[in-house]
Amino acid sequence: MIKMYYVLKHLKRENNLYIEPEIESSYRKNNLGYTIYETILKLKPKVVIDFGILHGYSIVTIAQALRDLDNGGKVIGYDLFEGYKYKNSIKNVVNKNIIEYDVVNFVELRYGNFYKWVENPDEFDILHLDISNNGDIIELADKKLPNKTILFEGGSEERDKVEWMTEYNFKLIYPLKDKINYKILNKTWPSISGIRV
Repeated sequence: MIKMYYVLKHLKRENNLYIEPEIESSYRKNNLGYTIYETILKLKPKVVIDFGILHGYSIVTIAQALRDLDNGGKVIGYDLFEGYKYKNSIKNVVNKNIIEYDVVNFVELRYGNFYKWVENPDEFDILHLDISNNGDIIELADKKLPNKTILFEGGSEERDKVEWMTEYNFKLIYPLKDKINYKILNKTWPSISGIRV
């Protein structure tokens, strides 16, 4: 017997509506994907770079928005995949999720290190950054990518209190709010913020 959820899920896809991905992500607890989706629809990019894709929640969300914009856009997802020594992406899992949510035509996956990429970035309209973000990473992105729109995980005071930020004495993001002039787009955990949005 087919579950009603499955039927509704596929009906929504045919009508080009956002479906929150049932993919492990800190964003999922409070459906921050919808904030990303709405932001992409509002800004109408052609190329989005998604750095730090874990299991694919954000890349699927971005791809859904690009599909619904229907302007020939694509999202290029970069990750270290199994090469990241902490909580890492598994490329086969990401591919499975991209197929499951029927966004294959809008996604390209690449292996890449943000610190190398930012020195010679692809042409893009929006960067979504979720690579164990801390203040140093956000400052670097802002400095190296002037005049570019950057969405990033974190930015709220609460997110700066996460255990690993304290344990490793990483630079906090929230004190940079006025210096970088970023906006908190959704303050619910873990929060999502934007520079030049």
